[in-house]
Amino acid sequence: MRRMLFVLVWLLLVFLLLEGAGFAFYKLEISQPISDYGYPAGLIVAHPQLGYSYQPNFSGHFKGSAYQDIPIEINAQGFRDRDFKAQPGDGMRIAVLGDSVVFGAGVRQDERFTECLDRADETGQTGQRLLNLGVNSYTFGHYLTLARLNFLGANPDAVLVGITLNDFASMDDNGPARRAQRYAKEWHKPDWVARVQERIGRTYAVRFLREIRTRFTYAMLNADEREDYHTKWMRTVVAGWQSDENRQRFETGLDAFSALLKGRYTPFGFILFPELNALRNPAEFGAPRRLVRELLDQRGLHYCDPYDDFARQSDLGALFLARDDIHYSPKGHQILCRSVERCLDRLELTGRLDGSAPDQAARAPSSE
Repeated sequence: MRRMLFVLVWLLLVFLLLEGAGFAFYKLEISQPISDYGYPAGLIVAHPQLGYSYQPNFSGHFKGSAYQDIPIEINAQGFRDRDFKAQPGDGMRIAVLGDSVVFGAGVRQDERFTECLDRADETGQTGQRLLNLGVNSYTFGHYLTLARLNFLGANPDAVLVGITLNDFASMDDNGPARRAQRYAKEWHKPDWVARVQERIGRTYAVRFLREIRTRFTYAMLNADEREDYHTKWMRTVVAGWQSDENRQRFETGLDAFSALLKGRYTPFGFILFPELNALRNPAEFGAPRRLVRELLDQRGLHYCDPYDDFARQSDLGALFLARDDIHYSPKGHQILCRSVERCLDRLELTGRLDGSAPDQAARAPSSE
């Protein structure tokens, strides 16, 4: 018993030391964490038309050790936003569709560009209410399906679609959808067990140990492996756009989406999300963005392209999460907000965001 007590006291001491070290690391921000953000257990559920969606009224936190202080609150309609019910002073209600970039992976809800665009002025009025319909890994097929489902109760007056450069992917070829289906059909650990594990994982001690492991693994990569880690996703995207099947799928979805919203007389437009590799090396990685612009131009569809606003920043890496070329940091969301805001102002939203060809002054210019 004495030996067991000694071991327990020793383990408690080690835990407290790690807890203190973790607290200093994360709370005092003595170093930038490099862990992934991760999604919590119970967030994703199967959906008959979309393949998967978020559990309505879910409450949790990001799983990654660097982001576990950031909460995820899902509204009754199944999106990371406050309730979509109309409120006095809403003004024009604009639904913003997209994937994890719109969802705000790795940032707090109030740090996203949609909330920045939604903030009230000195009189308490915004003139517009941004409805965030971002869901991780959604592609253009999901956006079309959401439109066919009347945006699951959002009831927008206008729609913006945030395009990430891999949105040509098929809805069926989607990891979250397959996992949601398996979760619904096969045995899995009870949700309460997963929640307990995640709660333990949120202690500073466990987070700090995971951070050490991640840093050690990353340190073992050679220069070529590190370069591949940072560019692999974008290389896949560049190759994907060379596929006639992928391009045709995107064009078909784009045409169907445009026809559907025009038939409803619902104004709509698009946002092209800049990617870090394309910003740093447009000659090698800029083709997908140029191709998407070309497809939109051919159809006379309006879009906001914040590429130049991002490219002008002195520290491009600071606009993205650590070791992440796709998802924006709070600073990146601020740049995106200001760029889209200027674009919408040029559009004169109520009269121009309608899918018709914009004049040259209304387009977000790009010198690249």
